[in-house]
Amino acid sequence: MEKKSIWSEIRNSYNEGDFVYIDSYLTSDDDEEGRVIAIVNTKNGNIEYFDERAKTDSYAIEMINEVLKDNNFPIL
Repeated sequence: MEKKSIWSEIRNSYNEGDFVYIDSYLTSDDDEEGRVIAIVNTKNGNIEYFDERAKTDSYAIEMINEVLKDNNFPIL
């Protein structure tokens, strides 16, 4: 059985230059402010983590892998 994510929602839709920000939300409340848990560099595929839990959370890995795949890098 797959472990449930600690985050209610994770988005990978905000990018700035060569960086895609992985934003997380703990609840489904529209007023909640998102938190960056990782940044993916689309030039070299490097990932900078701001929350260590994103390294093992299946939902976070899925969203990071989408960015990596879209930019022709190996997925995690």
